[in-house]
Amino acid sequence: MCDLAAPRYIDTETELAAWVKHCSRSRFIAVDTESDSFHHYPEKVCLLQMSVGGEDAIIDVLALPSLELLGPLFADPKHIKIFHDACYDLICLGRDFGFKLQGLWDTMVASRLLGNTNFGLATILRERFGHEANKRLQRSDWTRRPLSPEQISYARCDTHYLERLVEMMSDELRAAKRLAWAEEDFERLPAIAQRISERSNGASADGFWRIRGIRNLSPVVLGRIRALHAARHKIAARLDRPPFKVFGDSLLVEIAMDPPKSLQTFASRPGLRRGGIDLFGQEIVNAVRKATPVKECPPASSHRRRSGRFLDPAARDRYEALRNVRKVEAAKIGLEPEVMLGNAVLEDLARLGPAEAEQVREVPELQGWRGPIITEPLIALIRG
Repeated sequence: MCDLAAPRYIDTETELAAWVKHCSRSRFIAVDTESDSFHHYPEKVCLLQMSVGGEDAIIDVLALPSLELLGPLFADPKHIKIFHDACYDLICLGRDFGFKLQGLWDTMVASRLLGNTNFGLATILRERFGHEANKRLQRSDWTRRPLSPEQISYARCDTHYLERLVEMMSDELRAAKRLAWAEEDFERLPAIAQRISERSNGASADGFWRIRGIRNLSPVVLGRIRALHAARHKIAARLDRPPFKVFGDSLLVEIAMDPPKSLQTFASRPGLRRGGIDLFGQEIVNAVRKATPVKECPPASSHRRRSGRFLDPAARDRYEALRNVRKVEAAKIGLEPEVMLGNAVLEDLARLGPAEAEQVREVPELQGWRGPIITEPLIALIRG
């Protein structure tokens, strides 16, 4: 546990207004969230942690009627909001409260730009501040009240050190002549979070395409998978249980390939016991019965990243060659390859033919610091 003075615990609008006034006098505001995705469905933010000038606050989201007082503060770029791995928090804060954050500083992005390969917050806090986070609490049920002292300590320490970390990392980035690189990447974070949010909506009608290993299955089986995927989300919402705790993807595919004819013939199997069948087996049977074959191709947004397997043979070879170029150029400046350029971008580039190589210059991800380093090697590879 953090050996610190007790944080503010905010569960009234009056206390929240006082905290917002306190934050409005500071340039840096550290922020983190805790959600309940491991225990409930749909997922929701349960706790918002903030630290300003060495003082920590635990905001009990579930006790407050609204967080709208924080909106102007989060939207004002003059107040720099510090996160570690901001994208997930940005997605959650936008989804649950409609917040659109501007003025960001991400210590994970900074750590990776400094060439660190161990960039998890727990590792950084241990190495830089000697703080040992209790990993057991990562999957706490954050909906339960009252929160335990251990939960409060764990949550507040996720933001307590971030402002000091920004000071350290800013000096290190400046010395490495990479502070401008980091600032470019911080500015892109809201747009990246928006794209991820749009792509990762598992409850959407085409969300089933993200299940592994299904793309070569027959239209009939794919239709059952689509129907079961939709049914699972409805069951999860009814039971307030995460979809993976209803039944997993592998079992979903197994049922689609060998569906039960009726509830009476629906036998238990690994991953789905008799109790589950009694609780929602009829919904599974009904979903399979009503399923219609899938005739459409998977949408481009459903393609899993880090694969290249959705390319034709020539493009796949080009993709692997582009990955090698990226690896070589990243190694020259001491970065991990994916910090230099994401696999999704390389997949798009792999689809370009030699006559289209100049289009590389128009790629948004190459408009900033990455452009002078890797654009020409990529163009040369595509031209052949």
